[in-house]
Amino acid sequence: MLLGCELLSAALTEADFAQAAPQENPDPMTWWREAHLGMFIHYGLYSGLGGLFGDKACGAEWAQNNLQMDSEQYAQGAAPLFQPAEGCAEQWARLAAAAGCRYAVLTTKHHDGFALFATETTEFNAQKLTGRDVVREFADACRANGLRVGFYHSVIDWHQPDYDYSIPGDLPYPAGQKKWLEAAGIPRNQEKYRRYLRRQVDELLTHYGQVDILWWDYSSGEMQGPAWDAEGLVRLCREKQPELVMNNRLFAYHALQAGGDAAAAQGDYGDFLTPEQRIPSEDLQDADWESCMTVGRNWGYNRFDVTLKSPAEVIAALEECVGKGGNLLLNINPRGDGSVPEGVADVFRRLGNWMQVNGAAVYGAHPVEEVDMPAGMYLVAVWDELFVYLPRDVPEGDALELWLPAAEIDTVMPDILGQPDCEVSVERVEEEPETAEGEPRAWLLYTIPTQAWHDAVEGLPVLRLSAE
Repeated sequence: MLLGCELLSAALTEADFAQAAPQENPDPMTWWREAHLGMFIHYGLYSGLGGLFGDKACGAEWAQNNLQMDSEQYAQGAAPLFQPAEGCAEQWARLAAAAGCRYAVLTTKHHDGFALFATETTEFNAQKLTGRDVVREFADACRANGLRVGFYHSVIDWHQPDYDYSIPGDLPYPAGQKKWLEAAGIPRNQEKYRRYLRRQVDELLTHYGQVDILWWDYSSGEMQGPAWDAEGLVRLCREKQPELVMNNRLFAYHALQAGGDAAAAQGDYGDFLTPEQRIPSEDLQDADWESCMTVGRNWGYNRFDVTLKSPAEVIAALEECVGKGGNLLLNINPRGDGSVPEGVADVFRRLGNWMQVNGAAVYGAHPVEEVDMPAGMYLVAVWDELFVYLPRDVPEGDALELWLPAAEIDTVMPDILGQPDCEVSVERVEEEPETAEGEPRAWLLYTIPTQAWHDAVEGLPVLRLSAE
């Protein structure tokens, strides 16, 4: 028997599985909560630099600010190297689908202000430079490959001259651009910039079909909320694309700081929270969240970024995110021609190999919080089945013994996903009460042979507990 159907114990109810139940008018967040895995794509004018501006190291997507350049100097060095090859967006989408991603998010405009779409707001865009609307190619490729479409859009802009960098907020701004604007006598006008920002967002929501995610970036200090006309932008999004979901970065508060109220932050500031390059230490029980992470060290392409996470590290991060109730948005960083560095692409392909075997334990999963699990393991439910993400380390000896409380999990049929020949035994063990007045306890002892680790894709097996 298995918790989740008529065989539930009193400790777990049907409410635990309501998240997966179909609804006539589903919450737009439903598909997002069930997806758990997405691809982030950092691509822009900086991509062709690959970490070098001439002979100077410049980082990646922050190259202009790292070298404190004005926009003209930056564009003169970067634009000739930005040459997206035909079909590059299709290659991104195919890689995402092969990895098991359910959605993808592309940087439509990063902080440097260069737009990847055909905008009437500025000539500083890919259509003007290359004759290519990269955002349109991306959206079409996503839909053709069964992916939801996400647009990242920076509210910071180092190119648009009205953007008021003087508003307190500690947001980055290139000293060279500031010097150029001051020398030219061009005043700041945040109200004009808000209208500029709104026009760009309106274009993205009008000309590219259904948009599923708007991923804002980012706010600090007084440069948040009203500084961007967040209320107006959110209203525009809801009117133009009622099914769209968005993150919380129109505001500085993100609730993941010590003492933060995650549920309140989600309701007030966006549909989901966005911890960056980390996974929350505790489950944010009443909030939706997504950890965005790189495979290497940089978001954009940098030729010197050769220290990459292993496929096993990425899979373990995905398991931790799902096991704590969140999503993983994993980044690729194409070169100037749109090609994905082979090391990064290989990680995605190998992640896909694991997902082909274990995806049933990821899509639609939510954590079972009533059962305390050993460190490094997570228990999740998908409909009427349970799955245990087993630890990365191969156990010592011949097998791993996993003890689970029988009061929460009744007798089940255990097996390892993708390993029909791997036999997992289960035994009910009664524990005598410590005192005469005490209640007896019963445990289910699962014995999992080390073969499960040796035969698992990337050495990460998943235990399934099914009804008899």
